[in-house]
Amino acid sequence: MSHYPHLLSPIRVGNVVLRDRLVATNALPHFLQGPETFPNDQVIAHVAGLARNGAAIVQFADWSNPEQRSAFNPDGRRFPMYDLSDPSVHNYLCQLAEAVHFYGSKLSLALMEFGPKGYEVCDSPALDPDFEIDMTDLAVMSRVGAKLFKKDPGPAKAMTEDKMREMAEEIAQRCKFYQDLDFDMCSIHMSYRLTMPGRFLSPISNKRTDEYGGGIENRARFPLAICRRIKEVCGDDFLVEVQVSGEEPGGTTLEETVALAKMCEGVVDIMQIRAPDADLSHPIGYNSVEHAPVTLPYAAAIKESGARVLVEPIGGFQDPDDMEEYIASGKADLIGLARAFICDPHYYEKIWQGRPDDIVPCIRCNKCHVPSLTGHWVSICSVNPVMGLTTRMPLMVSPPAAKLKVAVVGGGPAGMEAAIVAAERGHDVTLYEKSGSLGGQLRIADVSRAKWPVRNFKDYLVRQVYKRGVHVVLNTGATPDLIRTGGYDAVLVAVGSVPSIPDIPGADAGFVRTPISVYREHESLGRRVVVVGGSETGTETGMYLAENGHEVVVLTRQDRLAYDATPIHYVEMVRHAWQQLETFSFVTNAVTTAIKKGAVTYRQADGVEKTIECDDIVVAGGMNPRWDEALSFHGTADRFFMIGDCREVGSVQTSIRSAFGAASQL
Repeated sequence: MSHYPHLLSPIRVGNVVLRDRLVATNALPHFLQGPETFPNDQVIAHVAGLARNGAAIVQFADWSNPEQRSAFNPDGRRFPMYDLSDPSVHNYLCQLAEAVHFYGSKLSLALMEFGPKGYEVCDSPALDPDFEIDMTDLAVMSRVGAKLFKKDPGPAKAMTEDKMREMAEEIAQRCKFYQDLDFDMCSIHMSYRLTMPGRFLSPISNKRTDEYGGGIENRARFPLAICRRIKEVCGDDFLVEVQVSGEEPGGTTLEETVALAKMCEGVVDIMQIRAPDADLSHPIGYNSVEHAPVTLPYAAAIKESGARVLVEPIGGFQDPDDMEEYIASGKADLIGLARAFICDPHYYEKIWQGRPDDIVPCIRCNKCHVPSLTGHWVSICSVNPVMGLTTRMPLMVSPPAAKLKVAVVGGGPAGMEAAIVAAERGHDVTLYEKSGSLGGQLRIADVSRAKWPVRNFKDYLVRQVYKRGVHVVLNTGATPDLIRTGGYDAVLVAVGSVPSIPDIPGADAGFVRTPISVYREHESLGRRVVVVGGSETGTETGMYLAENGHEVVVLTRQDRLAYDATPIHYVEMVRHAWQQLETFSFVTNAVTTAIKKGAVTYRQADGVEKTIECDDIVVAGGMNPRWDEALSFHGTADRFFMIGDCREVGSVQTSIRSAFGAASQL
């Protein structure tokens, strides 16, 4: 008997049966693709892995934009670009479909339709040729033409009925083309006013006064005409899904979305429910609450209305107990996931085996989309160390030759991951931690409201350490002599890092605090606090203090806060969070020149110096590896590894990757 009888139950859509209720939404880690004009082996393996990992539907985008390499942003230039004019490329798309079908799953074509160049919902004036692209302004993005990924300052004419028919026909024929390549369905993006159908749906962008504007019945006329034409060309068994926002501020209301759902009967099979904006559809700890997905109330309202369309909320779903309840109670028919599948390649296996505590939690860093807009250009996951390397793992990792006695020094994320992997490989592992608990720097998540995803991951690592039979020795600072006399075959050193003190007069004074020191002791700080350093760490430390009643000013020499944070679907949500904090402020382009007891002096961009009086000062100057301490363990065992921050200061992702890589060599 299944532990999750509703979540894992099949569901019938006309003549199509879906194997369960899980959908892998359109979220290809696109740096898996190289210059090939066809889906390469890494991409096919990833997509097939989604089906193997439980997705009844796997969405895959129409990566056929010929202008891709001239995209205006460095991330977009590296998206896949498939040459559909080459018949041999069709072979690879068929192979991709075959791999998905091998696991009994359906392959869906994800479409983002921006419309013909030079046309809009309504007449629109020319854009300024010198305007700056704002990647967060989706209205501008649609005008620019994400279809071409190029600046397009020309004026736009209102779509005519002839153009609407042409566009609907072109989309339907493209679906037919992919259907002939063995795709089973399509999913049309209509959220956030980003695409032409989505801009027709929204009263913010649709100001037409004809039968295509006004109430939701009129605004939905063209989007539904597209869906209807797809059904006419591809047949009823080719499923059609639409992706819509449950509501949008100042625009489409939930009542209108419910009305739209009722209008979908016979034309649309599945309605994917997204958040009001693109960022919130990829929620992080700052704007989401555990066990309360933001899109679930929208889905529940549609279900309650009796609309005859399958409802699929997306955005932050991962907990199988929660999803089982949502399906069982009738709040949703399907659940859309992306990051959950990326975090854990054994996600489905753990669900049907009834092992929810063993599922690797997503920390919602959104680095799987793009970790940086300046490189490195690799697809990664902070908690899945084989992300981006899956197809190469058989060549990179060999089975252990013998059982070893292994020591791990340090119980932070790197130390715990190393201990888990070494134990999984059959070794006898002892982990030494100098404090009274495991977790290292991740323990700040226990007291930070927004860091609950990180807390869950930390708790997961701790559980796995003990489940794997690792011998944990707490309150013991391992020494080279201790390891040497222990007779270990290998030692993995994860002693972490120490705060870096910047070259600022007074920064090394005894009254100056560091970020890691204030999370459990913020009560010891006065009311007014200055944080010197506006990195992601400095910014979030300031936000934490502001949330706990302090008046905070963050000084950064950069032109923006959290300059090193994940640039897409993360930093904007952090920005929104700090804007809600009344006692949080910051100064950009500020070079701190002196720190004294009760005062910080900085130089503005214009060269003028100013002084801020305060009660306490926190300096966020980064971290330095504990190289000397780590290197002192060299020679204490036959094999020696430095992992995590003591090797190179980085992030959760780099710590987990380095630990996995080292332990996999044992």
